[in-house]
Amino acid sequence: MWTIFATSMKRKLQNPVVFVNYILLPLLLILILGNALSGVFQSEDQEAKHSLIPQISTVVVNEDDGEVGKNVVAFLTSSANEEMFNIQMQTSSEMAMEMLESGQVEQYIYLPSDLTLDYEAHQIGNITVYGKDNHIEKVNITDLALSAYGDGYMAMEIASANNQNIVYSHQYSNMLIASGETDQASVSSSGSSISAMSYYGVTMLVLILVYGLANTMNFVQEEYSEALGDRYLVTPISKTALIMGQFLTGVTISIMQGVVIVVCAKLFFDVSYGDSIMFVLFIILAGAIFFNALGLLLGVIARRIKQVDGLVTVLIPVMTFVGGGFVKLDMGELSSISINEVFQRPMFDYIQQGVIDLMPVFTALITAMGFVLVSVYSLTRKVVR
Repeated sequence: MWTIFATSMKRKLQNPVVFVNYILLPLLLILILGNALSGVFQSEDQEAKHSLIPQISTVVVNEDDGEVGKNVVAFLTSSANEEMFNIQMQTSSEMAMEMLESGQVEQYIYLPSDLTLDYEAHQIGNITVYGKDNHIEKVNITDLALSAYGDGYMAMEIASANNQNIVYSHQYSNMLIASGETDQASVSSSGSSISAMSYYGVTMLVLILVYGLANTMNFVQEEYSEALGDRYLVTPISKTALIMGQFLTGVTISIMQGVVIVVCAKLFFDVSYGDSIMFVLFIILAGAIFFNALGLLLGVIARRIKQVDGLVTVLIPVMTFVGGGFVKLDMGELSSISINEVFQRPMFDYIQQGVIDLMPVFTALITAMGFVLVSVYSLTRKVVR
């Protein structure tokens, strides 16, 4: 098997088509598509930023001397909410209302003197938020934030009703981000942004892995069945070893192509594949195994159904298009029919959100084992050449 593997590797690597079609062209596509369609990605980023509500200038009057009033003020002025609220404290309700009317602030939060007493009496305490009509969405956000805080506060009080020590605390994520203050980390973690180069760095990498099935299909259709196949078959090795040697060759070539694409894309185009290169290498390995196993099975089928070869040639670019490989399109549920998505989606999730979801990849690997077993059985039967 290893002799067949070494011989096949030498033949493949000496073929200029492997370098031009499967390495040079994908890199050119990353460069061309990344630059040509970068405006699409930038406009989406700008739209997302423009939809963010800026920091809310707020005046707060706290007439409550109890714990509830102090805790609400501490919540509003905490470092976790400093991007959400620009807080000014006032002691006079009249002064605070004048600031709102004159436009010095966008909203006014009033904490009444009986807030703690109402809370201790298990009655509803009213915190009032004042604002003008043109700032109504900001007032609504503040209402929502205070409501969420109040629910959490009451939940903690109930949990500690038996005088147990509270060993936890509640914290609320910012409900808005001040425009112009978002950093790259926050954008990436929210999954709202990915550069054009990085996007096409992923889709072109997967496209190369998909084309790996052509190598193994070619072996079954031509090399195994024609003159070169005669030379292979007279060698003193089993058919299974011959097939597995060629399958291993296809997997190795695909891995090499994928690694070269990733290295060149990062080196020349500054493509980001996430924080861990090991994750990308695993995707390359899994994709190489799956698509070459699929190519092995399709090659077996194409020996009897000649139209399969032409159908695969058409379906590969179609699947890539549906999966957004050439143009960034949201095809909705239709994108799930693209086999490219099995390997693209985990990479996008990891790059944009840091989320690792490899279940579709593991499923693909299990399926690949089935493809190989069926193909080996079909090609090693005594009635088969």
